[in-house]
Amino acid sequence: MAIIVLSNREPYAPRTGPDGHVHWVASIGGLTTALDPVMQREGGTWIAWAETHPEIRTVHLPEAQPRYRVERITLSSDDVRLSYHGFSNGALWPMSHYFLERAQYRREEWDAYRRVNETFAQAALDCAEDGDMFWVHDYQLALVPGLIRRARPDARIGFFWHIPWPAQDVFRTLPWDRELLDGLLGADLIGMHTPAYTRHFLEACARTLGTETDVGTVRVGERTVQVEARPIGIDVATFEALAANPVTVDRAQRLRDNLRTLMLLCVDRLDYSKGIPERLAAFSSFLERHTAARGRVTLVQVAVPSRERAPAYQQLRTQVEGLVGRINGQFSQDGWTPVHYLYRGLDREELVAHYRAADAMLVTPLRDGLNLVAKEFAASSQDGVLLLSRFAGAADELPGAVEVNPYDVDGLSATLVRALRMPLEEKKARLDQMRQALRQSDLRAWTADFLRDLAGKAALPSELLRLEDRPLLILCDYDGTLAPIARVPRDADPQPGALQALSGLLHHPRHRVAVVTGRRSAQVYSFLPLPDLTVVGLHGMEWPGQAPPAPQREVLERLARQFPSARGVRVEDKRWTVAVHYRNVAPAEQSSVQRALDQVPLESGWERIEGKAVREFRPSGYGKGRAVRALMDGTPGWYPIFIGDDTTDEEAFLAVNAAGGLSVKVGTGETAAQVRLHDPAAVVALLSAWANPG
Repeated sequence: MAIIVLSNREPYAPRTGPDGHVHWVASIGGLTTALDPVMQREGGTWIAWAETHPEIRTVHLPEAQPRYRVERITLSSDDVRLSYHGFSNGALWPMSHYFLERAQYRREEWDAYRRVNETFAQAALDCAEDGDMFWVHDYQLALVPGLIRRARPDARIGFFWHIPWPAQDVFRTLPWDRELLDGLLGADLIGMHTPAYTRHFLEACARTLGTETDVGTVRVGERTVQVEARPIGIDVATFEALAANPVTVDRAQRLRDNLRTLMLLCVDRLDYSKGIPERLAAFSSFLERHTAARGRVTLVQVAVPSRERAPAYQQLRTQVEGLVGRINGQFSQDGWTPVHYLYRGLDREELVAHYRAADAMLVTPLRDGLNLVAKEFAASSQDGVLLLSRFAGAADELPGAVEVNPYDVDGLSATLVRALRMPLEEKKARLDQMRQALRQSDLRAWTADFLRDLAGKAALPSELLRLEDRPLLILCDYDGTLAPIARVPRDADPQPGALQALSGLLHHPRHRVAVVTGRRSAQVYSFLPLPDLTVVGLHGMEWPGQAPPAPQREVLERLARQFPSARGVRVEDKRWTVAVHYRNVAPAEQSSVQRALDQVPLESGWERIEGKAVREFRPSGYGKGRAVRALMDGTPGWYPIFIGDDTTDEEAFLAVNAAGGLSVKVGTGETAAQVRLHDPAAVVALLSAWANPG
């Protein structure tokens, strides 16, 4: 099984060297960084547009040690103009970023877009063999999944949409909205950067096509398409190592020495979605209001050239450079220039030196699918502050950033003052918090997870699939097992496909299924609205049809008065028990919060249980182990399986092990479980395989 990647941009660009020969240089960007190592390891084919040197149709890369091939697509100048510059960047790009006044919908450009997508799809089909997986990338190739599906109904096809998916009232302005959705729904797995984008996409499918949708899924005929929020990460270790390199440290110090002021850094592709004019206006307002900052604060704006032939981008460049000139003309004094403007890209080493030198990083797009610059700064900075637009997809992932509204010029100006006055301890705590989040969604994990989940059943351990022939009693935890761990428990929506898999098991002639959780049963039913599903809540205190014992509220109130109040601590009152979550506490402070919770005196008849970044206080005499034993006693003759991820699930693992059943651990860590699955997506793939063995 090989991987076939399709993208508009190629992973290596041809460059003619001094010797007159063509050499291949790795493209800068997240996609190449993410997929090139996988392609080098696994082999396969990458299909992309031959923007330059179109005479070279096939090349094996990397140049020094070729491991995979690139098939380069030659496009006519008309198709480049109409499809790439026209429909892709003149219609889909502005529409997706909510700039409807810039969107132009032209039939001629749509026809060219279809032709280009057909060309890419045919190139993929020509080089594919049975069992190969296809992974298509971004808005330029949205029709490709449907075209491949029609030719290969059984193919495994993934798609990642890298820009925002807009709200339905914006998307419906596109005259070819049905055709675009039909093309995308040829995929088995569609990835987007944020839950908001996936919700908008599901609404578009329901309202435009009338398709059946559920949490993270769309029903297309006999197929179920999964639609998931999977924000792309960065190679955190690489940026941390570069930032710590003595050469980078020295380079950063020279930057600061040359400025001799505090440094505000902005790095953007020159695009109207990035909010550069609004940011410059905010900096001008800042200098106008805070005269003491003049001569003490410098804004460094790196504007990376983009789509230079497009009139809209030429006008934007003129506007930005005019604003830079006006600010410098108005405020320059005594050899100090307020704005240093660089109209060029920076190589990675130079970029990281700028990240390390900056006192604050301003990432203030008016709309952005994600924004990797924000993540790179968080991984590289030692003591800087990240100011991040609430309209960037990355804002959901970086809790340590200072959120700003790029449309609020005065508010952004005021936030600059706060950032520059922020105590060092708070800066470091915020950076630690962001780095912890970044490590949980590393770039390589993003790639591996997507490909594994795209493979679906084929990636599961065969010994688990063989169990399907037996009558199974399948018992699952909820958080971390049927749903990804969420920063806030109320946001823990089930893994896409979980509802369908559980529904299939509930109607299976041989199998039984139940959920055993630390949550209240009502909470789980709100996520999994399946009336026939047995849910045992509160670690075995709450059973269907049985009221729990009266809650000991006075004990809970006394306990709550002793909990630490550090930033990021969240107390979850479950009425009968209380859980204290510290997942969102800065990493440097988590151990002290944990110690404080472990030292809270216990009342008679109460116990403290340990979970992932949580301590829960509950009456003694309960637990998932006891609940699982009771469920097994009630279903003799069924082969018991328990699937869980947390330390609170260990007693359940021991219970099924003692009964001769199977225990399955989700994720890493020491465990008594016999088998591991990687994540909730793998759990859902397994449950789906048991529910629908065909």
